[in-house]
Amino acid sequence: MRKRRIKKQLWLSDEEDYILKTRSEAVGMNASDYIRQLLVGYKPKERPPEEFYVAIKSIRLIGNNINQIARMANARGVVDVLHFNKEVDKLDQLIIDIKNKYLRPEKDK
Repeated sequence: MRKRRIKKQLWLSDEEDYILKTRSEAVGMNASDYIRQLLVGYKPKERPPEEFYVAIKSIRLIGNNINQIARMANARGVVDVLHFNKEVDKLDQLIIDIKNKYLRPEKDK
């Protein structure tokens, strides 16, 4: 069964239609999703530049490398595993912070 059962239609001027298309495309949503976000009080953020996704991928690769080093160090007993785990946690938090800054919609005030 559909989650949304109520259909609404509205009439827009050419200018309003252009604004809706432009803004919804800028945030990477279709017009319906964009309007729903606005209705519940969120202002969607524009899609981040491609460099953002390249940076996230690089950070993930670095995190994987740190994790592999930590596993080897743990097996050999050379490096403090707690220290490396803290560093991995910091890296994970950095990824979350970047996502929050660039991707999550802000609550409209």
